[in-house]
Amino acid sequence: MMGKSSSNGGQYVSIHLRFEEDMLAFSCCKYDGGKRENFEMDSVRENGWAEKFKRKDRVIAPGLNRINGKCPMTPLEVGMMLRGMGFANNTPIYLASWKIYKSARNLAPLLKMFPLLQTKESLASPEVLASFEVKSFAASYFNSLFS
Repeated sequence: MMGKSSSNGGQYVSIHLRFEEDMLAFSCCKYDGGKRENFEMDSVRENGWAEKFKRKDRVIAPGLNRINGKCPMTPLEVGMMLRGMGFANNTPIYLASWKIYKSARNLAPLLKMFPLLQTKESLASPEVLASFEVKSFAASYFNSLFS
C-alpha cells in the first residue's frame, strides 16, 4: 500500500466499513434494497442468530436504529464523511473489510470519490491471499454461511 501511495509520501487512510452482509443483518437496518434486501437480511438473521431475533420482546425498528446511529454507514456516507474531514479525491484509501454487501453497487460511489481506493484483492495475488486464510472451525463455519 505504501508503494501505491508514493505520490503522497507513502501515506494513506485505512478504513473498515463494517458494511458486510452479517453486520447489516445483525444491525436490523434497512438500506435501499427493497423486498429482496429484506428477504436476504431475514435469511442471514435466521441462519446466524435465529433465537435472538424471534424473542417476543425483540422489536426491530430500522428507522429508530438509523436515527440512534446504530447502523453501519454506507460506503457513500463514509466517502462523504472523509471528504467533509478534508480528504481530497487523490487520497489513497485502503479498504480493510471482508465481503462488502452488494459490493459492485455499494462501492461505486466511494470509488468515484476516491479513485485510489485499494483492497487486499487489488494489492495481492489470489495465491498470496490464500496463504493467509484462517483454518479454524469458527472461520470455516462463518465462511460457509456466506458462500
